Amino acid sequence: MASPTDWSRLIGVTIVNHLREEELATFRKFKVFAALEASGNVVMNQSGRGMDWNVRYRNTPVSGNSGDTPRTFARQNLWKLANLPWRGFVTTDSIYRREMLENRGQQALVNVASNMASRLQESLEQHLATQIYANGDAAGYENSFHGLETFMGYAGTINSGTAGVADQFTQRAAGNAADPYGFPSGQYAGLKTNLGYYGGGRTGGVDSWPRSPVDPEADFYSPVIINYSSTSYGFASWKLGNCISATREGIFQCKRNDTRESAIDMVILDRNLYIQYLNALNTTERAIVTKTTGLRSYGFTDVFEQDGVEITTEYAVPQGKGFGISVGNMELRCLENQLMVAEGPFFSEELQSYRYSCSVLGNLRFRSPRNFFALAPIA
Repeated sequence: MASPTDWSRLIGVTIVNHLREEELATFRKFKVFAALEASGNVVMNQSGRGMDWNVRYRNTPVSGNSGDTPRTFARQNLWKLANLPWRGFVTTDSIYRREMLENRGQQALVNVASNMASRLQESLEQHLATQIYANGDAAGYENSFHGLETFMGYAGTINSGTAGVADQFTQRAAGNAADPYGFPSGQYAGLKTNLGYYGGGRTGGVDSWPRSPVDPEADFYSPVIINYSSTSYGFASWKLGNCISATREGIFQCKRNDTRESAIDMVILDRNLYIQYLNALNTTERAIVTKTTGLRSYGFTDVFEQDGVEITTEYAVPQGKGFGISVGNMELRCLENQLMVAEGPFFSEELQSYRYSCSVLGNLRFRSPRNFFALAPIA
C-alpha cells in the first residue's frame, strides 16, 4: 500500500512494486506426525462400519498344586472388546470462471487456480497433525480423531501416604501436592482407564501404583499420569527442577510393560515447559548427540535427550501439558488408499465456478493407553 503522505503526482505516475512471490506464514512442523509416517504406522484401505479389536486384560488364574491335588476346570474370558468409529475432515475452495481468467499471465501475482489443490492438501495436513492430541470424546469434538487427550483424563491424585499390600488405589479426588501421580479416570475405545475398574489389586510392595506391582487387570488400560507440580519430585516447581525428575519418573514407570514396542520414543512438551526445561539444564546439559535415528533424522534440531529418550516440543501440544509417546503403539488407519484425497476441479454451470476439495477418513488407534504417560500440573 502506498504511503498516505505521498504527493498526488507521485501516486498518479508511479505504481507499487508488487512482488511476485507468496509468503507462507501458516506452516508449522509437527514431529509426532512425522514419526508416525516414518515408522510405517499409517495404514490404508481399511473397511467396515468402524474398527474394533480384542484387548487381553488378564491372565488365567494360577493355583498351587502338589502333583496329586485334584484340578478344576472352568472357562476363562480374558478379553475385552475395544471399538472406535471413523472420523473425517474436509477442506474446500472454489474459484469463479471470470476470476480464473483474470488471474493469469502477467497480472497474476499469485496463481490461485493452479496451486489450489496443493494448498488444500497442505492445510489439511497441518490440521491432521493437531489431532494427535485431540479428545475425540469431548463435547463439540464429535468429528475429531481420538487422540492422546481422549484417554489422559484424571480425577485427583493417587494417595501416596498409605502403605500396605491390602491397600489398592486410594484416590484423593481433590488432589494433593505430595502425591506424584494422578488417578487415571476416563475411557478410550469404550473401555475404562480407571485403576482397578476391572478388578485386581496390588500384588506386592507398599508404594502407590505404579511403583508397586499389580495384577494385569488392574492397570491394563491405565496411562501413567505424572503430577509434575508434586513436592515429591524434590523441587518447588517444574522450572526449578521437577522437569527432570518428573519426566524421568514417567519414562521409567512406563518401562513396567518392558517390551521393545512399548518403549517411550519421545517426550513432547508445551513450548513454555520446554523452555523452562532447557533453562534448568543450563549448568548440566552436554552437547553430545548419540542417536542417529529418531527426530533428528527427520530434520528436527530442537531436540535433546534424557535417559535415552528424545525431549522436544511442538505447537499443537495443549498448554501446560506434556506427553510420553510410544510410536510403536500408535496407528493412523484410513479408509482410502491414500491419506488425503484431493478432488476437483468440478465445474458448476449454475454458479460458473470451479470447486476443489481435499478430505480424509480414518482415525487414530492406540494399542493400549498403558504405554503412554502425561505430564500435568494436578496439585
